[in-house]
Amino acid sequence: MTERRTLLQIYTTEENKKLFDQLADAAGTSTSEYGHEVIEDYVEWETGESQYQRYSTNTKIEALLEEAKREVTELLEEFESGTMEEVKTVQKVRTAYTIAIWKLIQDDYSAEQRRLALKFAGEHVGRDPDIESQTPDEESNPESDASTAAESAGESA
Repeated sequence: MTERRTLLQIYTTEENKKLFDQLADAAGTSTSEYGHEVIEDYVEWETGESQYQRYSTNTKIEALLEEAKREVTELLEEFESGTMEEVKTVQKVRTAYTIAIWKLIQDDYSAEQRRLALKFAGEHVGRDPDIESQTPDEESNPESDASTAAESAGESA
């Protein structure tokens, strides 16, 4: 507690004085003591000489942003866990269908035709093989014939 020996007089409205007196009463102290504490707190906050610095606006914003980040991260993790289970299920079903189709057609095509079809599929993953045409360098490439053969094998299936 700092020793108080200097008089400070201020002018304010009657409403502010009444409110200040009420706050002092609620704090269980005199108006003079309460005013002194308010001034000390403000000076410490302005000069950063106490822990009141951690309650500055920037720190409050940082705390709110950190909380928002934590909540968003939790929501994303919850979403991803649910979505990933759905993706795994869809992938299992797609894989089962692919294996079943491959098993059904393996007797209709030679090993070379199946190898070319797999190569073609690997090169065109994520693309629509019916829409996309060959690039100019594939047209002059002897392997393009293999792709054409794979396309033919795929079309006749």
